[in-house]
Amino acid sequence: MLRAAKFRIYPTAAQEAFLWAQWGAVRKCWNMALFLKKHYYRTRCVSLDLIHEIKPLIARAKKSKKYAWLREYDSMALQESVRNLNKGYRAFFEGRAGFPHYKSRRGPQLSYHCTNVSVGPNYVRVPKMEPIKARIHREVVGKVKSITLEADAAGDYYAAVLWEDGLAEKEPLKEIYEDQVIGIDVGIKDLLTESNGRKEPNPRHLKHARKVLRRRLARAHKLVANARTDNLHKVSSRLVNESQALAAESLRIINMLKNHHLAESIADAAWG
Repeated sequence: MLRAAKFRIYPTAAQEAFLWAQWGAVRKCWNMALFLKKHYYRTRCVSLDLIHEIKPLIARAKKSKKYAWLREYDSMALQESVRNLNKGYRAFFEGRAGFPHYKSRRGPQLSYHCTNVSVGPNYVRVPKMEPIKARIHREVVGKVKSITLEADAAGDYYAAVLWEDGLAEKEPLKEIYEDQVIGIDVGIKDLLTESNGRKEPNPRHLKHARKVLRRRLARAHKLVANARTDNLHKVSSRLVNESQALAAESLRIINMLKNHHLAESIADAAWG
């Protein structure tokens, strides 16, 4: 039976740099394949097959000087990016997703899929890298089939592991007893209400997180305001103590704040 779990990983600085470079290579292959697919269709009205025609072209491109740098990275991960693009096209034509677009290095989430991998008691091993320290909170027994390495917007790294545990899949139930069936109704005040009358309250995680963030943001604004005031008092005191008279240019600060390129810097300087 196939099992899956996601583990937190802690790459070293060198491993982190390699991961970002590997994501860049995967993104490059995706964009190259998408460009070739669109270019041939637009200029020659030919729809190239991503798997049988475009993937070999990218493999040949690695032999050129321009794309020789792709050889430094996991070739299976690069091929997987083309397969994922093929899935994206299929999902588009089946009406399940939008048209595939070019990937940007500023994307919200980065990931790449690799095979020929293994998992130890406190590490994961992937091609082209030394073992990466990991928090393996669940036992992985059986043959590890693949690992997907991911980074989220918060800067945390994860390894999504897929393995075959060797156990037979559970057979579907042949008979369902009425007293063991429960109906549920989802809601906002209560997350769900069961047919037996039991209610599961809605924890409202987002609302509580926003409340915490509002307090933290208010404290941060207070610290900034105090720091500005303190700095202005120190500067003004020094100028008054060192000089008998002061002359300053007259600026229309309100008008200058209309310049969106300068507004934030002017406000942060607290001219007046």
